[in-house]
Amino acid sequence: MTNSQNKIFAIDVGNTNIHWCFMENGTIQGEYKRNRHPELSLLPWEEIKKQNCPVVIAGALIHMNDAVKTIASDHKVNFIEIDINKQSIIKNTYSTLGIDRVCNLVASLKSFSNLNSPIIVFDFGTATTITSCDQHGNFLGGMITTGCEIELKAISSKTLSLPHVEMAKEQKIKKLNPLCNNTEDSILHGTIARQVALIEYYLNLFKKEVSLDAKIVFTGGNASIVLRFTDKKCDLHDPHLTIKGIYHCYQSSLISSKI
Repeated sequence: MTNSQNKIFAIDVGNTNIHWCFMENGTIQGEYKRNRHPELSLLPWEEIKKQNCPVVIAGALIHMNDAVKTIASDHKVNFIEIDINKQSIIKNTYSTLGIDRVCNLVASLKSFSNLNSPIIVFDFGTATTITSCDQHGNFLGGMITTGCEIELKAISSKTLSLPHVEMAKEQKIKKLNPLCNNTEDSILHGTIARQVALIEYYLNLFKKEVSLDAKIVFTGGNASIVLRFTDKKCDLHDPHLTIKGIYHCYQSSLISSKI
């Protein structure tokens, strides 16, 4: 039985969570799963083997990648690790650039037709990353800062009197309040406001450097939260952006290997 090379089992290893799904022709097939780093032996290895598709992984956590590689070998499943050098879509990168950021740019480029402007991807995860490229896939640069959960943990762990606030409490917020009258609300509203303000400030800085308007893309676990409170137009919100980028990077690596 041969695989058409259009179907893969994609794994996105983040700092906090792991995401996985089957993908075919760039589209998610079946259930898309997200969880804290799980027992990797519980992934659907028998189904992967039955469907005769490679496991394609992208992530900066080497021990996770190595663990998946070992299990894939035990199940006699083809294993492919995506890195900066195994894609040809994003150019002029640097060696320590996170592969997740590259995948985000790749998927964004594939999402827009007749693109004639740069792209900026805001990924609101454990860390908030901002990554940009031009319409030809030339990497422009970006920024990295702390995400919402890290901010909340830092405030409580690095101060003696401030409590830890759960991010889930944001569901009760209808609008950001600059005049909160209790400590928990002050922390939560301030944490979200910081992410919202980052968008506008970054876009102002970007315009000064590049002198062009850009397509704005949101992804990451906290993107929907930030999107609720920002006035800035978002051209694309895709919570599955990184894993779609993994698929396109995989296809890019196949093309490169044939040249």
